[in-house]
Amino acid sequence: MKWNEIYEKNKCRKSREIEAVKKDIILKAKLKNFINEYSKFIYITLLIISVLLIISFYSNIKALITTFLMLIIIVLCTIYFNTFTIICKNNKMIVKQNNQKLQIDYSNLKNIYIEKKQSRIFLKKINDFSLMILYKASNNNISNIQLPTLFLNKKDIQRFLDIFEIKQVKSNNMAKAQKYQLRRLLIKAGLFIFVWVVIIITIVLNK
Repeated sequence: MKWNEIYEKNKCRKSREIEAVKKDIILKAKLKNFINEYSKFIYITLLIISVLLIISFYSNIKALITTFLMLIIIVLCTIYFNTFTIICKNNKMIVKQNNQKLQIDYSNLKNIYIEKKQSRIFLKKINDFSLMILYKASNNNISNIQLPTLFLNKKDIQRFLDIFEIKQVKSNNMAKAQKYQLRRLLIKAGLFIFVWVVIIITIVLNK
């Protein structure tokens, strides 16, 4: 099963609201899933990169070691930002990511679906998928969590989605979440502009 097939199968969830959670489940995004699925591609890529670096920096061992260290840091950051755990148990959902922990009561859980966005690498279009969780925050606004699917197992994510019963009536929670996110973005942009205006005025007055 491909990500696009999972998206097509579950895209109706985007405009629906969760009605019930059938059972407990744990969903983990981990490096092992990615390695199991793309092992050949990973090994070939690592081999090509290693050969190219050795050819380019064979006369400069210090530069070679520095480049390898930078690549290791990039890989570690990728692993850190793409791993997470979702635990559905005891009438609540717990999301653990980047040393942060968020608890959502089932009564506040509004929607879970796969989001698809298109981007380009040079002239080629690629699809970027993410797991979206909509919930009612403490301020009664509809907020969202966007989680990467890079380290998720496709069968696991489908089993995870299947535990949620969805209402047949369309919901406007997605629109509410987008409106809330836009308002937060505008507030942050306004504060950023205000701070820079104050800094510029202070510099001009002190001249």
